[in-house]
Amino acid sequence: MEAMKINLVSFDADGTIVKDSYVDKFWFQELPRLYARKKGIEFSEARETVTSKYNEIGDEDIRWYQPEYWFDRFELEEDPGEVIERIQVPENVELYRDAVELIEDIYGAYGLVVTSNAPRVFLEYALRSIEDRFRKVYSCVTDFGEVKKHPGVYQKVAERVGVNAGEMVHVGDHWRFDYQVPRELGITSFYIDRDTGAEERAENVLTDLRQLREFLPG
Repeated sequence: MEAMKINLVSFDADGTIVKDSYVDKFWFQELPRLYARKKGIEFSEARETVTSKYNEIGDEDIRWYQPEYWFDRFELEEDPGEVIERIQVPENVELYRDAVELIEDIYGAYGLVVTSNAPRVFLEYALRSIEDRFRKVYSCVTDFGEVKKHPGVYQKVAERVGVNAGEMVHVGDHWRFDYQVPRELGITSFYIDRDTGAEERAENVLTDLRQLREFLPG
């Protein structure tokens, strides 16, 4: 790879910095549990129904990420904020060790931001222990009212931070949102795949986030 002039490194959050278990607990345990109680059905049936409705919407629709939408759709009487607050305990949040080590290694050498589709209510707690390492934490659905399916979202991040797209690197675990879309804007993007061995699929595929350091200048 040719030498890059990089001023900003952007990270996805869920599945990249923090393990999905935190948000999964809300989407696949707490919400189905409430739905099961509402309908008087078994948890397994409720989970299957709820998951099928998630899949109908799909992750390119902003509603997919909005707890309030799903509580309304399933006619749940609880306040989604209170349910989220209930699962915000340290044992539900686990950061990836390779992510933490990379962030500590490059902090100070580059500006760091988070560019995530997760609602801010999740990000604020999940990233609390390392939030001081980031110049900004952007929730695309909360801050921009958009999902990372268009390069314009990344353009907004670049403009707000004050860099050109060519001076920016983004890394994440969603093949389209984190790898393909930012490349359309001229951002150097990396796909993190710790489990499935997708390194055969394309260039700039990482199996350990610390590998990103090899591609950064300086």
